[in-house]
Amino acid sequence: MTFSPTRRHLGRTALATFVGAAGLVVSGCGWRIRGFDLALPFKTIAISGETGVANEIRQMVFGQPGIKIVQNQVEAEVVLLIMSQTTDRTVTAFSGAGRPRELQLRMRTTYRITDGFAVELSSPQEISLTRDVTVTESEALAQTSAEAFMQEDMQRDTAQQLIRRLRAIKPAAK
Repeated sequence: MTFSPTRRHLGRTALATFVGAAGLVVSGCGWRIRGFDLALPFKTIAISGETGVANEIRQMVFGQPGIKIVQNQVEAEVVLLIMSQTTDRTVTAFSGAGRPRELQLRMRTTYRITDGFAVELSSPQEISLTRDVTVTESEALAQTSAEAFMQEDMQRDTAQQLIRRLRAIKPAAK
């Protein structure tokens, strides 16, 4: 009895080889699935503020191994206080018909980082982001969704910047 691979078997083998090779290439370049390890230097954090950025950070931290979000600031090694988040929309260019052609979206987030006893680990600071949006007169609905997408993108970007800043914090031992 001799083994003769069928076309189906060869196709499965080729697919498995391709998927395995693609996985090695992608992991070799440093790409990771979204739920990456944040590697924060503390075990508990309180996130104060009900802004889009605060919610984005909660989502990023939630489920991370070894990090717990606590409600009571005294229980936290680090407290992130989002003091304010403002968004601004400015028309920067008009079409010949007087309609907006380019917009500039700005988001400013002011925050400070303390320990559980309100000792400042980072003085109040501001993260300011700007995005430019081109508006076409024929796509009014698309323009509205593009603005919403840019706002969400700025919130994610701000949250990622705050996570990087939290990594640099050295909390005092409790």
